[in-house]
Order: sequence, then structure tokens, then C-alpha cells
Amino acid sequence: MRREWIAKEGGRCLTLFFNGWGMDERAVQHLAGTGDVLMFYDYRDIAGEEAPRTEGYEEVRVVAWSMGVWAASVLLSRWALHVDYRVAINGTERPVDECYGIQPKVYLLTERGMDERGRNKFFARMLAGKEEMVKFEANKPRRELNEQVEELRAIREQSGLIRPEIRWNKAYVFAGDVIFPAENQRNWWNGRCEVVNLEGGHYPFYVLDNWEII
Repeated sequence: MRREWIAKEGGRCLTLFFNGWGMDERAVQHLAGTGDVLMFYDYRDIAGEEAPRTEGYEEVRVVAWSMGVWAASVLLSRWALHVDYRVAINGTERPVDECYGIQPKVYLLTERGMDERGRNKFFARMLAGKEEMVKFEANKPRRELNEQVEELRAIREQSGLIRPEIRWNKAYVFAGDVIFPAENQRNWWNGRCEVVNLEGGHYPFYVLDNWEII
């Protein structure tokens, strides 16, 4: 796993952002807001990942998107961190699951078909309409295809074995999400935390485009 500071200005608030599969910092480079943001991504191996230092911050928040929801639950269940608020977006703690995540058959087909063409098709399906597809050219990750395929496989294998559950404060579910079915998300979050239903696709950051709004 990798980590990278998106913003580090010595603010009073720290946001720990767990990115989605295959992404890098470009996914959220346009988001506005105040405070420091530390991003985690590339979940090929999250064993032994050390907790970030949060001393000096008055508030620590977690924002997790897609596969980052599972990754956050794994790491936060291990780390002795005080977190004030946890937000999940278009994901659950069971990312490969018939009822609560992406159906295993669909996931495996996606993994096996992840070549250049398959990757572009996947990105297109994440988005809600042509306008977002045009915008996403500026947010498309610059990662190597082979490591993205490895990450897909690693998430499938690890999420079947490592299945923690932590407390979340809010979950955003986008009705038009065809990657991570909205119904399965609601199945998981019902009774667990506040659920906010929004219009849009799997990629949420043209609607939720400000850390403070999130």
C-alpha cells in the first residue's frame, strides 16, 4: 500500500482518505476544502501498514471510497487511532459479495478482462454521462495496468479472508452506481449508520467536490 499527502498545511483537521481501486492522487486533485489530507491507495498488500501520526490535530476524519471502505475497515481495526468521524462512499466492508458488494462472478470477469480496453470501459462505467467522461480525463490515474490487475486480484483474495467491521457515521450511496450496486450497498448499511442517497454514478467527486461537504 502507498500513502501520499494531498494537502499538508498544518491545519487543525486531518482527513485520512482511502482511495478506490486503481486510483492515485488525480482522483481527488480538484476537491476544495481546508485542512490536511493524507491519501492511502494501492491495496496489493496492506499487511503491516503502520498507522499515520495524528498528534497535534484537533480532529481526525476518515473518508473512504469504493474498495477504500474495506481497506479502511481493515486498517482502522488494527490502528489505535482516535477518529472523530467516518464516512463511506459507494462501498462496503464486503466488497466482493453476492448481497453486500460486487457479485463474485462479475468481479472475476472484470479482473480477467482488465486489459487497456477493459480498463477504459471500466472507467467509462464509473461515470454518469458524457460530461463526466470529459471531465475525468483530468482525473484519470497514471498507474501501470499490471499493478492495477494485481491490485484487483489482491483485493478479491484478501477481502475474502479479512472481514472486519468498524463503526461508521455516514454512508453515501449513489443511485446510478453500476460498479458497486446501490441495492447491495443499502443492504449492508441499513441499520449500521446514516445513509444519504444521491444521484450519480460510482465516481462521486463531481457531486461531492469539497472535503467539507463530504
